[in-house]
Amino acid sequence: MSAGQAFVGIDAGTTGCTVMIFDESGDRLGQGYQEYPCTSPRPGWIEQDVEEVWRGICEATKQAMAAAALPDSAYRSVGFSSQRGTFILLDEDKNPIAPSIVWNDGRALAYQEKFGKEISPDDYHTHTGMQLSPLWSAAKIAWLRDNEPELFRQTRWFANGQEYFLHRLGAHDWVTDPASLTLNGMLDIEKLDWSDRVLAMCGIDRDRVPPVGVPSGQAGEVSAAAHYATGLPAGLPVCRGAGDQQCAAIGAGVVAQGMAEFTVGTAGVMVAHLDGLDRIQGRNLWWGGHAVPGAWDIEGGAFALGASLKWWRDNLGRNEQDEADAQGRSVYSVMVDKAQTAPAGSNGLIYHSFLASQVTPYYDAESKGGWIGLGLSHTRVDMLRALLEGCAFEMRMVVDAFQSDIVGGITDLRLTGGGTKSDGFAQLMTDIIGQPTKVTRERECTVFGAAILGAFGSGAFSSIDEAVGAMVNLEAEFEPNEANRDLYGELYAAYRGVYEAIAKGGGYKALSDFSIRHY
Repeated sequence: MSAGQAFVGIDAGTTGCTVMIFDESGDRLGQGYQEYPCTSPRPGWIEQDVEEVWRGICEATKQAMAAAALPDSAYRSVGFSSQRGTFILLDEDKNPIAPSIVWNDGRALAYQEKFGKEISPDDYHTHTGMQLSPLWSAAKIAWLRDNEPELFRQTRWFANGQEYFLHRLGAHDWVTDPASLTLNGMLDIEKLDWSDRVLAMCGIDRDRVPPVGVPSGQAGEVSAAAHYATGLPAGLPVCRGAGDQQCAAIGAGVVAQGMAEFTVGTAGVMVAHLDGLDRIQGRNLWWGGHAVPGAWDIEGGAFALGASLKWWRDNLGRNEQDEADAQGRSVYSVMVDKAQTAPAGSNGLIYHSFLASQVTPYYDAESKGGWIGLGLSHTRVDMLRALLEGCAFEMRMVVDAFQSDIVGGITDLRLTGGGTKSDGFAQLMTDIIGQPTKVTRERECTVFGAAILGAFGSGAFSSIDEAVGAMVNLEAEFEPNEANRDLYGELYAAYRGVYEAIAKGGGYKALSDFSIRHY
């Protein structure tokens, strides 16, 4: 491979689009970011304007291109990462006809029970790799069939962001892939193809979804229209990346058995490489296709980790925001520093980060978040530290599920995403998880993984392993603080116990029913 090549990665996430440009050694050459909103027209509903996302992609790409200031001849490829489980309703000409329904939308709660009458939870999990849940796309498509029949009838294509935005960039292949479909809950996991049985439960046929191909590989070239909109060179190879978490795994170098990464972003998702489905020995997690063709991944999630920090910033974080603005620092770094002035354990205060339901290991769509144990003695700083610790406790629930559900467990755990930019938060997470962790030099592993897959797809590397070996670098390693092990172990038991007591007592269901009836 010749020197001086540039690879573009695009990550169209939930709250914004990140675009970065890397060289063949994994060094960042330019970056851009554009935020866009989700809307919640009714309690539990989460939607997104597809055109706003596209404008975000275009603006972030222009920013990255301007920052890199490279000649067009330096660019070799663009790879794409997208939200999974967020689907778009398209007409015959692939134009959106309604807002997309986002992965954490909870409108279809009743469909767990309805689907359960057609397939048992165990059979669904074995067949699709996913727990039977109303949070996956399948339930929401069935909801549309029953509650918005005209919109359902008008929809020609039920597509994910991966194939739709590649189409907007100039891809001529109208193909999806197993690594982009995990949170749809609609795969035949052994075949890594659409499940006709689940499609029938949703009320659609294969001719209303893009065919399933393989992840990675070239899908087309940047069109003249996309060149004008984004600044990407016309004719640049457009390559399939994968779903966001599989891209994060690639960006963290997770391409072998025993390796896993935990992305701490808007959501927290942990992904491990699987050589085969025979490595699975439990049912606390979900399984999907990896970005490595012919391989699988296994995943667990906590859907509101970064969202919890953002909620604090937007609603209670005026002090931290003012301090950050005065110092020219990230507001999140200020939040972590301030939280560390409270003692480990937050003076007995617990925070449940279930602002978008509890996922692994309980899969409780009706659960709610909040502080528990709040007393007159607690301070605002205790609340902030409890928020960080609560996010880490939910992460530990996920890691524990991996250790029990995979033959041989996880021996190499890597932390990635925006939440790891603070060494203080990375250490806190490591202390609570209770095992060594590694942090990659490039923290934004999702967009990085998209760029790596684009580099491979365009032929710059002969294999994904070669691309990962050349571009992925480790920066730091963290060891658990033994002095806090017993304290956090005791608080972790209380954290889970309180959740289970409320759930078993019907408290979450009562709150969910109340919200649905009145709001």
